[in-house]
Amino acid sequence: MLHLISVVFVVGSFLLFGSLRLLKMRGMPEKERAACALPVVQAAFRRTLRAAGVTVEAEGLENIPEKEAVLFVGNHRSCFDVVIGYTLVKGPTGFIAKKELGRFRLLRRWMEALGCRFLDRDNVKQNLKVILAAIKDVKEGRSIWIYPEGTRSEEDELLMLPFKDGSFKIAEKSGCRIVPVAMHGTRNILEADFPRIHPTHVRVKIGEPVQLLELSEEERQQIGEYMREKLRGYLRELREEQE
Repeated sequence: MLHLISVVFVVGSFLLFGSLRLLKMRGMPEKERAACALPVVQAAFRRTLRAAGVTVEAEGLENIPEKEAVLFVGNHRSCFDVVIGYTLVKGPTGFIAKKELGRFRLLRRWMEALGCRFLDRDNVKQNLKVILAAIKDVKEGRSIWIYPEGTRSEEDELLMLPFKDGSFKIAEKSGCRIVPVAMHGTRNILEADFPRIHPTHVRVKIGEPVQLLELSEEERQQIGEYMREKLRGYLRELREEQE
């Protein structure tokens, strides 16, 4: 319970006192605002992980480009996936998130500052606009992070939900590369024994960037399944190495 209290304190303090920083960013162009918001959020999320007793071991950090917008693709097991993800990126990055997160005003303001986009699972027309906006973001130099499963998986991490192909249009239409990111162990932090937070060692594997044009036509047509199998392979490696 002590870890939960510590995390709530850190996150609450960030959302409350960080609002002053948001005010200073008001009126900035989107790209400049995202660049200013990122280091603030990264520092807050590192403190959050320390408060939770979470350590992260990342393999393949060199596969994250420093001056190139990409489409990050990850497996989704925990709300801590996003927290860890932001500590890894090297430039402005927006997550595609469910619209429900936008109901929390302070959280939404920070997410908007970072360039996050909100999906409504029940509104196909609105979701198309989100994908088009994300394509524009990437073309302008801001990376996008997606979870193609669409929601957090509660099954064994190797039994990932089917990947939705629509979000891969971001890479297809922008021409950006896809960076696969597999996270092993994040569900053990909170979701496995909610609301208790457990100190956890999380292992991350970041794969080499994938260029769609270098794939076969069949692989491009089934890009969701192709990336799903790639992530599943990384997760299997991480699990075997841990055992």
